[in-house]
Amino acid sequence: MNPDPTSPASPRPPTFKRRVLRAALCCACLFALGWWILPWAVPLPEGLLKPQNVSPTFLAADGTPLRQLLTEDGQRVGAPVPFDQIPPALLHATLAAEDKRFFSHSGVDLLAISRSARDNFRHGQVVSGASTITQQLIKISAEKRKRRNLLTKITEALQARRLEMSWSKEQILPEYLHRVSYGNLLTGCGGAAQGYFNKPMRDLTPAECAFLASLPQAPSRLNPFKNLKALRKRQQHVLKKMQEAGWLTSEAYELAIAEPLKLQRGTGGFSAPHAVELLLQQCSADVPTESPPGTFRTTIAPDLQRRVEAILQHRMSLLEGKHVTQAAAVVLENATGRVLALAGSRDFFGTDSGQINGAWAPHSPGSALKPFTYLLALERGFTTASIIPDLPVEYTTPTGLYRPENYDRKLNGPVTLRTALGSSLNIPAVKVLQQLGGETLLLKTLQNAGITTLDQAADHYGLGLTIGNAPVRLLELANAYATIARLGKNQPWTLLQPASTAPPAAEPAPLFQPTCCFLIADILSDNQARVLTFGPHSVIRMPFPCAVKTGTSTNYRDNWTMGFTPEFTVGVWVGNFDNTPMNQVSGVTGAGPVFREIFSHLHDTRGTSWYAPPADLIRARVDPRNGRRITAQSPLVGMSREEYFLPGTLPPPALSADYQTGTGRAYLPMEYSAWLAGSDHWLTGMVALRPRDPLMTPPRITTPLDGTVFYLDPDLRDQGGRLMLEASPEGLQWTSPTLEIALDEDQPYALLTVGHHELVARQPGSGDLARVRIEVRPPPSAALRRPGLLSVPIPAQPGAPVGQQPQGEDQRP
Repeated sequence: MNPDPTSPASPRPPTFKRRVLRAALCCACLFALGWWILPWAVPLPEGLLKPQNVSPTFLAADGTPLRQLLTEDGQRVGAPVPFDQIPPALLHATLAAEDKRFFSHSGVDLLAISRSARDNFRHGQVVSGASTITQQLIKISAEKRKRRNLLTKITEALQARRLEMSWSKEQILPEYLHRVSYGNLLTGCGGAAQGYFNKPMRDLTPAECAFLASLPQAPSRLNPFKNLKALRKRQQHVLKKMQEAGWLTSEAYELAIAEPLKLQRGTGGFSAPHAVELLLQQCSADVPTESPPGTFRTTIAPDLQRRVEAILQHRMSLLEGKHVTQAAAVVLENATGRVLALAGSRDFFGTDSGQINGAWAPHSPGSALKPFTYLLALERGFTTASIIPDLPVEYTTPTGLYRPENYDRKLNGPVTLRTALGSSLNIPAVKVLQQLGGETLLLKTLQNAGITTLDQAADHYGLGLTIGNAPVRLLELANAYATIARLGKNQPWTLLQPASTAPPAAEPAPLFQPTCCFLIADILSDNQARVLTFGPHSVIRMPFPCAVKTGTSTNYRDNWTMGFTPEFTVGVWVGNFDNTPMNQVSGVTGAGPVFREIFSHLHDTRGTSWYAPPADLIRARVDPRNGRRITAQSPLVGMSREEYFLPGTLPPPALSADYQTGTGRAYLPMEYSAWLAGSDHWLTGMVALRPRDPLMTPPRITTPLDGTVFYLDPDLRDQGGRLMLEASPEGLQWTSPTLEIALDEDQPYALLTVGHHELVARQPGSGDLARVRIEVRPPPSAALRRPGLLSVPIPAQPGAPVGQQPQGEDQRP
């Protein structure tokens, strides 16, 4: 039956061309879905989105590595390197070895996949891969290893596509180079350059770049320390591909092929080990680091550090047979507080406890603490010409009587403050501290200067604190000396460069008066001031202006030499870590030569200067036997020297009545009578006792008694702190360096404060003195208080045993 021509035409079957078009359109949609849309449904590896752990790296001040540590997973991971800082030869070698079409594909190289499929089909096994650098970055960034199957590969391909649509090529390639393993616990191209060639990445040759680029393919199999031949073959293959790609000229290729490999297995360095260990003890999350993260730029000057270590080694070798095993030294830059060099022992790897940090381990400093006592004295009215009697003295302590002695058991009679400090005399130092009110003031001062080891109460140390009965750290003591060198400005020491250039905060008030700091520096640089003890040609007589102070603890267990110029402070300790005594090695023979050589090196290589005298100081000539000022009207005297004085502190002028007629001998008060009776003293024939007026009675203090202890009483008016003073004969002049003296209807009295105090009664005519020392303590606990008891003086018991000098006090200068 014929179809009705008027009926609708029946549908025509699709042609082959239309089928092909539909299939192509469907494939295109599927490809677009898989290529641009589906990747956004697959998250990137979490490990890729987190910063890679970087090995903590410590650098010297000039950027050279001191030490690189391992990460938590045992790798040496170099810091990330921006794209523009990666050597072009390393970029080209990596692309030649792993992915030469990196900059033309979009994360998945379809041409490489086709080629790989063809080659693998022909050989019947996997002979080549097609993973791009982007895909490899995805793989090595995964926090958990996945089974290698088709699903894993598809997932990684989708993640690679997403990464390519999120990051630029200039981000992907450096991140790959930072995360890829180069074998031998080395991750990242920067760490690999240091680990295999011990050089920064910027100094790599094309041959060395090809060497590194060859490793990620099989780091274990191509380990250069086990299979250099195989790695060499792989390196030559990479160089050939670089030439074929036009990244190496024929001449450069020939040179690279012929270049011998000079492997220098690097460990990240091991310089300034004690400084790095000290930083590791103190490192925390808030420690400033440089960019890149994980890098700590220290203040260590590598050349100076090596020189200091060599000096310690050399000088210790010269002390063999003296039972001296260890030494430590630090060098500070005064202006910044930066530690330029720190050596904690003669050899970090030595078998005699070389890993102990002698710059941080506390030791008894001996006389090295004396400058701070005299600095406080100058701030409180003493002058460099103040006469201090170097005569026997005893002090009552809770354990008995304390009797300080000079190291040589000799007495020097009247000495100026300059001589007492310069010649490091013990008795004057203790007397001055007692006149300042006792150890409390000195302890607080040292704590404020950064000495953290002094954590006991003041009475635990007693007056022996000034001559070194308390342990201190070399680094902290050096920084305290640097405070004097900065003319009173106190700032912490530091081993780290500042992370930013932010403007400094407002400077705090100086810890010490600048002018008094200058006077201490002047004394410590004065060779004449130290002649009494050290002689005119000691090792600490520097050939340029330099403040120097030595110290030696009991039985020669520790000896020190500390010193400074305006630019630098150097501290040296010599001793034994087991605290055994050295064989007659003092600060002059042990630490002194080390100090001299270090500071001479600083002077020769970096330059040193000296302080200009402050404008407000007054120069005057004085007689060092009695401290009197020599004027045009003064008689001709046999001894004199110029001194600096603060305004208002000039001593009284020397008068004819102060000297013996005909001989010119200076008169001394009666307290020197026993000392003058001996003929073995430095002023023999130059001093004499002031003749006594037969009608004049020697002064004697009757109230209070010497050694009396008073307790304040809160139940009494003014806490019972008014102490009436009585002495004979009448008319004596009362003074005290630490207590206020007042009159109540011609009756003198002292207003008591807690601490150790000295009261002096002077006879106006003869100048003879009477002295007593007392102690004032705060109220005892309520359980021990009884009415009428607290203000009663408690004299020291006569015949109490004389206490031995506390352990650690100075026995030598």
